[in-house]
Amino acid sequence: MDKLLLIAAITAFFFMTAMMFFTSPSGVGALGVLVFFTLVYIFCLGLAVFGCRLFFALKAKINRASAGNIKKKSYYYGPVIALAPLFLLVGQSFGGLLFYEVAAIVVLEVLLCFLVSRNVL
Repeated sequence: MDKLLLIAAITAFFFMTAMMFFTSPSGVGALGVLVFFTLVYIFCLGLAVFGCRLFFALKAKINRASAGNIKKKSYYYGPVIALAPLFLLVGQSFGGLLFYEVAAIVVLEVLLCFLVSRNVL
């Protein structure tokens, strides 16, 4: 699963970069914009999962506890954390981000991470 996610994230990065340099939102239409947002999510998912894995490994070293279920935890928290850049990008596409919009996204992310920690999501 790790290799599949890594390959998907790298592939999404290259296609996303190609779309940014060679197309415009009006040129690709609604389906192209949807594909772009999907590629952004897949790329951010790969970054979030590996970032969570690094965070939980460092947390286990600091607390001197056993590093159990790091992969499982990173696969639970990763999709939730990967939504934040997508929300910021969507908010920016509607005319700009203000402080309260960023604060609302942060509060939403904290709430979603809390729900994941309590096994609700």
